[in-house]
Amino acid sequence: MNKLGFRVIHGEEGYSHYFGGETWKVPICPQCNEQVHQIFTFDLNDSRLEELKTEELRELPLITCLNCSLYEDIQNFKINIMERSIHTITQSEMFDWKYELIDKIPVPLPKYDIKLVTMENYDVPCDEDENDQALDAMGRDYICRILGAPLYIEDSIEATCPCCSKSMNYVAMLTGEDYGNEGELTGGITFQIGESFLYFYLCKECLIIQTSMQST
Repeated sequence: MNKLGFRVIHGEEGYSHYFGGETWKVPICPQCNEQVHQIFTFDLNDSRLEELKTEELRELPLITCLNCSLYEDIQNFKINIMERSIHTITQSEMFDWKYELIDKIPVPLPKYDIKLVTMENYDVPCDEDENDQALDAMGRDYICRILGAPLYIEDSIEATCPCCSKSMNYVAMLTGEDYGNEGELTGGITFQIGESFLYFYLCKECLIIQTSMQST
C-alpha cells in the first residue's frame, strides 16, 4: 500500500499552515489582470513535511489563478525566498475563458488556519472503485490532500522541472467544494472549480512549483 499522506482541513495546530492570505508577492494573471490566488501555504518546519523542506525553503505556498482557463494547462512558477515572491516561468492556454464576476473566487482569499490530519486507509485506493470513492470524498469532506499518493482521473502525471529536467516531487492535490456544499470547507466563501482537480509538484533544487489539472 502507498504511504498515507494528510487531509488538509480547517483548524489550528502547532504549525503555521494556512489557507488564503497575501503573505507572498504573487504574479498577475495575464487573463484576469489581477493577482493569482495564494491558496494554501504550508509550514515546512512541520516534521511531517520534511521531504519538501530545504535549508532555505521553510514555507511552501501553492498558487494559481482559479478564475480562468490558465489553470487547465501546465504552469511553472519560480519561488524567490529572499523576496518572498513567486514569478511565472511558463504558462500556456489550452482554452480562453474566465469566470463572470458573480462566479469569481475572491482575490485574495480570506486567511485562516488549517491543520493536517492523517488520511484514512480508504483515502489510498487499491482499485478503480476505491479510487472513485476517494475522489468523491474530495469536495465533500475536504478539498486538499498533501503528500502520500495522488489520485489521478486520467494517466499518472510525470512532472519534469523546466530548468533542470529532473523529476519533481509530488506535493498536493486540491479540488473545489461540491455543489450544495458551498462555504462548508473554506471558511464561508464559495470555492468551486467545476470538476477540476489540480496537482502541485516541486523541484527543491530549482525552487520551481509546477501545476497540472485533470478533470472528471
